[in-house]
Amino acid sequence: MIDPSAQIHRLALVEDSEIGPRSRVWQFASVIRGTVLGADCNVASCATLDGPVFGDRCIISQGAAMGPGFRFGSDIFVGPNVTICNDRWPRVSKSGFDAEAFRRGDFTVVVKDGATIGANAVVLPGVIIGKRVMVAAGAVVDRDIPDDHLFRRDGRITPFNPRRSPQRMRIVLMRQEVA
Repeated sequence: MIDPSAQIHRLALVEDSEIGPRSRVWQFASVIRGTVLGADCNVASCATLDGPVFGDRCIISQGAAMGPGFRFGSDIFVGPNVTICNDRWPRVSKSGFDAEAFRRGDFTVVVKDGATIGANAVVLPGVIIGKRVMVAAGAVVDRDIPDDHLFRRDGRITPFNPRRSPQRMRIVLMRQEVA
């Protein structure tokens, strides 16, 4: 069901999905096979959503790719070219891979309210990303991240105060990169 106030670009593909009020899906995006978008979400061009579930006020940037088995809270930012994986042992043969289990709610990745996943990050199956987490651009997330932490490209997890100004955070991050 697509809410009447949602905006779907004429060059977007939206099939068998739920689009909430005031959400927007831009050109060349694919929103298919059971995807759920809450209210006020934005799906940028060339994003592919094949069954994930999103809360309200989420931004999915250009080229993001994700299939079934993912549950996102509200106020989530997914950066450009983020890939979220749902298959622990990917092979050409799909025996043992049950996409319907994902659609029933057996989620392999959970991203909680207020989290940010930076550009080109990869999130592996079985991960829980806590509230207000910041995942660095280019990181490979291979384990759970507790609330209010930063997951760095080198895999370290450090406390993160999302209430700090972005400029102050950039200075802190640059100092950590040098150390």
